[in-house]
Amino acid sequence: MALADQPVNLSQRGTWPGKITLRRGWARAEARPWNDVEPQASLRLLRGGASFLGACTARLITLGATGVISPPLPLSARRSWEQAGFETYVDLALMRRSLEEPGPAPDHLVVENPECPLEDLLEIDAAAFPPFWRFNREGLEEAIQATSRSTTLTIQGGDGNPIAYAVVGFGSAISYLQRVAVSPEWQGHGMGRSLVRVAARKARGAGAKALLLNTQTDNDPAIKLYEDEGFVRLPEPLTLLHSAD
Repeated sequence: MALADQPVNLSQRGTWPGKITLRRGWARAEARPWNDVEPQASLRLLRGGASFLGACTARLITLGATGVISPPLPLSARRSWEQAGFETYVDLALMRRSLEEPGPAPDHLVVENPECPLEDLLEIDAAAFPPFWRFNREGLEEAIQATSRSTTLTIQGGDGNPIAYAVVGFGSAISYLQRVAVSPEWQGHGMGRSLVRVAARKARGAGAKALLLNTQTDNDPAIKLYEDEGFVRLPEPLTLLHSAD
């Protein structure tokens, strides 16, 4: 019997297709739609093992998800997912920049704007990314809340509305560049570079020793930008795993 087919009792809080929490005993996971255009589920395992992951996947498929996608995982965290029937879906380049030095100044005015309406950021995001990689509201909130402290950086257009943004999550030693997006009509003007530079300065000012990010392995323009800004691609990628069973 496959893990996902084993009879298990799950408790569910929340209503799909909204954000839901799944529990079985001490095991716990959170799920949400991948985004507003991709009918798959994003699943985060908080506590539990392979049989619980299989049960969560089965529940999400029953609720209408066409597949279930893991968070970006290092090799060391993949075992339970693979035992539950998940397979490699997308590899992501993991990149690191040392913050020993402050780095160059930005070429644009970048403002710290943590109260920026999420709708404004999502509009930029939807225009900047292909459908699979777009955030929905829950995905953006998850990126902002992934660390105990975070901030949003924006570049504003002539009308005062944001035209580019970044999300930076702060940790005690490591900070994370969670997102960088520039409206298509403003791409090619170095705004992404300015956001990266200010993100690095904010992380350094918060006491971090390094800044991490991930991006698609085939996103050559982004990887070149990050390398130009001092990021080094680490040898082990992160991986999104997928199950449709």
